[in-house]
Amino acid sequence: MNYLPALFPWQWVVLGLVPVGIILLYFLKLRRQPMTVPSTFLWSRTIEDLHVNSLLQRLRRSLLLLLQLLVIAMAALALLRPGWQSSDQQDERLVLLLDTSASMRATDVGEDGSRFEAAKRKIRERIDRMDDTDVAMLIAFNDRADVLQSFTSDRNRLREALERATQTDRPTNLYDALKAAAGLANPNRTSEAGDVQDYQVADAMPAELLIYSDGGFPNVTNFDLENLKATYVPVGTEDAANVAIVAFSAQRNPETPEDVEAFARVANTGKEPQLLNATLYLDGQFQDAIELDIPAGEEVGAPFKLQTADAAELKLVLDVTDENGTPVIRDDLPIDNTAYAGIAPMRMVSVLLVSPGNRPLELALQTPAAAKVCLLETVPPSYLESDKYKERAAGGLDDLVIYDRCAPEQMPISSTVFIGSLPPVDWQQDELTSPVLLIDIDRTHPVMRFLELYSLQIVEGQPLVPPKNSVELLTADSGPMMVLSPRDGYQDLVIGFEILSSTPEGSVFNSDWPVQRSWPVFVLNILRHLGGAVDSSSTASYPPGETVAMRVDNRLKTVDLTTPTGRKLTVPVSPGGHVSISDTDQPGMYSLSKQGLPLGVFTINLFDVQESRLERAAVRQIGPVAQFDTEYVVTEAEDGDAIAAAMLALDAGTEPQIKSWLESGVVRKNDAPAAAGSRVRSGDRIKIIDEARENAILRAEEGSGEVAARGELWRWLLLAALGLLAAEWLLYTRRLM
Repeated sequence: MNYLPALFPWQWVVLGLVPVGIILLYFLKLRRQPMTVPSTFLWSRTIEDLHVNSLLQRLRRSLLLLLQLLVIAMAALALLRPGWQSSDQQDERLVLLLDTSASMRATDVGEDGSRFEAAKRKIRERIDRMDDTDVAMLIAFNDRADVLQSFTSDRNRLREALERATQTDRPTNLYDALKAAAGLANPNRTSEAGDVQDYQVADAMPAELLIYSDGGFPNVTNFDLENLKATYVPVGTEDAANVAIVAFSAQRNPETPEDVEAFARVANTGKEPQLLNATLYLDGQFQDAIELDIPAGEEVGAPFKLQTADAAELKLVLDVTDENGTPVIRDDLPIDNTAYAGIAPMRMVSVLLVSPGNRPLELALQTPAAAKVCLLETVPPSYLESDKYKERAAGGLDDLVIYDRCAPEQMPISSTVFIGSLPPVDWQQDELTSPVLLIDIDRTHPVMRFLELYSLQIVEGQPLVPPKNSVELLTADSGPMMVLSPRDGYQDLVIGFEILSSTPEGSVFNSDWPVQRSWPVFVLNILRHLGGAVDSSSTASYPPGETVAMRVDNRLKTVDLTTPTGRKLTVPVSPGGHVSISDTDQPGMYSLSKQGLPLGVFTINLFDVQESRLERAAVRQIGPVAQFDTEYVVTEAEDGDAIAAAMLALDAGTEPQIKSWLESGVVRKNDAPAAAGSRVRSGDRIKIIDEARENAILRAEEGSGEVAARGELWRWLLLAALGLLAAEWLLYTRRLM
């Protein structure tokens, strides 16, 4: 016998004062009334009471007091919750796994509406068939497992947990669900201590694992089921039809960023060829359409070309219905008929300009095109001596640092541009030459693209002697004048001549480049390809539910996230400009911004051929034992074949499995045992059984097992207290009468 007290110590003290209070009330009760009578012969007890005035006299035998104290005692015992460990006979222990992945949205199940609702109906029916001594638990799974209800014999709890299960758009991963089921199948305690449904399960107790799914998951052969007896309960039909977008992306042309190429792959997972249109929308407006002829079980490409210099949202829709909503083709899964791709704006880059004064350079960094991608800060060369700069450079807080006629003591953790100066290490210069005559330009490099520089006039410059693995972009008759060199993942661009030169009279032009049309183009190329503004031209796509990591300007503390439904969230920015986004269950376009300025976009798409392939799997390998559908029907193609060859052709299992099943006698042909060497005819029904597992759903009289459970008396004690209270009330009312 053990106890699980239901009250705190101070509450027990209050309860202990209740019987004391009842006794005190009896002390205060008036026991005598003055009366005038002709004789005291009949009042001997009253006379006796006058002579004996003590506390014990006041508490002489009282049945009412006894009943009242017994009621309090029964209530106190009930609150102590006395109990013991007993063995309950249980017919079944069930682990119910419900598939909530995207493919369960398929509508090929008739009145149920979707495979998900059909699976819920089957589980609900299985719960209704449970006996009072059966226990079950419910786990919903997609690419992760969610335990909705631990082991309980309370069918209402299981029904409520089933109603809490929700459909998702996530992919399927059965492995995590199996790990959760195995971990919870034999817990030391399956619910809170003292719960009346608290079943403490003995080691190695077998449990039925029922997997309600359409089989849209790969075989799990590297998982040891141990004492779990797994049964795959198929949901859906074998002739489901579906067309799906399995890939969609948009990419800017590196040479002409305004030109965008979009490409999609569309799969037909059904058994019939499909002819349909794919329509492309740009920011909600019709852009283009293409006709697709997709053979059964094949994929085709869908290319599109468009132009936009700004951020934009692309949406590709498979037209499976006409304008009136009438189906053009059969399609049982709508979610994969729409895909999204984002054309991101040029990424905002943080630029630090260190210069004694260079108005042409500042203007080029502030043109409308540059302002879309550049967050500029200008400081004098004296700033290089400050602790703030040293901390900034060591932390890599800037995407690009431009040193105009100055140089730091140590290189920053950023890409750099040096104008008329040299990096502190590995660089040298030859003697000053004047004038500088250009003889070669590397126009193939992104930094020099679209530049016409042969007419460029340079008063004087110093040829560069760069480190190894450098690229000469601009060469004069005296040597290299512009060189790009890699450095530990960063790039250093060094220009061997000044744009503005300082003289005693003030600043003078050392080159006419700032007045040429190529100057702002050159600065924009630097921002795009050295600062990294063009890195995010094509947005990434992630599956539903995946945590997305993005990088923004590292000076921002928070950014605004807009979800596909229009909901706005504030997301913190980690050091280094990293943003982590986990609320990604809804397919569509997600955008990051700050005070209306776009910072980046990403998309959530299904893009999972396995989820889009709706043909219900008849066999699934889970652990070392295969799971089976009800039966396989021999077709004309297998007529006259040996039963082993026919089963292999019908995908009833692998060759070693089929051989093992035939030898063990678990194969049935037309409901009769099938011999290993027998042959089949068209129309024969083949069924594979496992006598220890067959009919796991309908079985109700499997050999029972003993499960340790806690037996308790509190219900009976409360009933006894209520009975005593009723007896006390009847006795009291009879005395009044």
